[in-house]
Amino acid sequence: MARPTQTEFNQRIQHLIVQLRDQIYNGWIQPNEYLPSELRLGKQYHLNKESVRRALDGLVKEGLITKVRRVGNQVNDPSMWLRGSNRSEASEHCGSSGMTTIEYGQTTLRFAYHPSLLNEANLQQLVDSFEDTHSGVRVQMMPTAFPIEYADHGLADVVTVTSWDTMKRRNHSHSARLSHLTSAPYDDAASPKLNIPFLDPHSSNNQRLIATPFLFSPLVLCYNRAHFVECGIEVPDGTWTWYTLLNAVRKLTSRLDVWGFATHIQSINRWPIFLLQNGFHFRPDEPGKRVIDDPALWEGLRIARDLIHKQGRPISLWTEDNSDTEQLFLEGNASIILTTYFGLNRMYNSSLDYALAPLPIITNSDTLLLVTGLSVHRHSPQQDLANQFVNYLSSFEAQSHIRRQTLSLPAHAKALSLTDGLLGNRPQNEDVYMSMWPHCRQYSDLGLDADMIEAVRLQLKGYWSRMEDEAEVSARLEMLLR
Repeated sequence: MARPTQTEFNQRIQHLIVQLRDQIYNGWIQPNEYLPSELRLGKQYHLNKESVRRALDGLVKEGLITKVRRVGNQVNDPSMWLRGSNRSEASEHCGSSGMTTIEYGQTTLRFAYHPSLLNEANLQQLVDSFEDTHSGVRVQMMPTAFPIEYADHGLADVVTVTSWDTMKRRNHSHSARLSHLTSAPYDDAASPKLNIPFLDPHSSNNQRLIATPFLFSPLVLCYNRAHFVECGIEVPDGTWTWYTLLNAVRKLTSRLDVWGFATHIQSINRWPIFLLQNGFHFRPDEPGKRVIDDPALWEGLRIARDLIHKQGRPISLWTEDNSDTEQLFLEGNASIILTTYFGLNRMYNSSLDYALAPLPIITNSDTLLLVTGLSVHRHSPQQDLANQFVNYLSSFEAQSHIRRQTLSLPAHAKALSLTDGLLGNRPQNEDVYMSMWPHCRQYSDLGLDADMIEAVRLQLKGYWSRMEDEAEVSARLEMLLR
């Protein structure tokens, strides 16, 4: 079994925190009782002792448990923590974790968000501005890899959700989890296409919106202009195929001793485009015609594998997550990356000379549309305040701030169109998303639910690493898709 990546370890730690917090709030573990031992928690959640202690330290900071020397971790009474609108004691401590301090007598709004949004949306400044205009209100910042789970367990009033979060909950087995989120109003300020990932398929007319669009990005190609100039190679444009790109990659690799192309191919936000661009989607087998035999499936997968292994280097590049490739690019060790506008924020303070281009094509120019939205918990004790907060973050004022202060794309169309006061090291062809807009696709266009998409991804890992050939993977995919 492969050793878990650091990202997977962090996700397990967050999952442990969410689960223990939920058990404490719901009374499954009573005040003054002790949590299971660190050894037992480690075995249950597949974590080492150090990682378990990191999770428990987080609960200590929240005031939910107290470490008793040589005894264990004792549960505190949660009634004074994160319940109701007025807090009588402090429940969070400022620090590198991103948690905010709650002071006596304040009305508190609990906000669970993806930590990357601190940079991608300049989120702290937006929260500060909201607090400045709402006297006596403090937003409790709750950074987590799983904000929507905070909504599932009633631990947050407002949460950020992604296209993939809601895709996972489109399964009937998860439909109840969408019911925890209030209906969001349709906003003409954002393109209707940004609403699609947040439509509740279990509502009566399939038109209930469970999140307000906040940010979005298509997958784009990002390249180092200086590398292309140095090698005398024409830069990418909308006419390139992936094999045109591969030819350029080989030249860049041999002449500059860099990774000509880098991407985290196993990411759920990356590999699907190689199927979407070939017009492939999973569908029921027809008599005498298996979907697993469709040439479009294997051509797309083969191109993705060639981009990993045929760059002309003695070893292939393997990454833990998408941020690895962005860091390689920032350091000048990769010439071209497959990325998003979210990821471009790593280049904000750099002096890098870089540009964007549409994705190379297979049979079409499709790209994957990623959207981040804002949802309010249906049973939040702060419904009105939560809605005001979401309205502010999606307003022209806040969205203009995002447009000018980050490289992310705000959902508000008017804010997105601003061209004055734009700060940071911005790429050439920054507006390439406009030409890609008609070609943006959703996860659902693959024809599978989220659980099956994830299962297919796991089966393809052996193929991408060249440990299995097409016949071996085909047999396993056939069994999976029956």
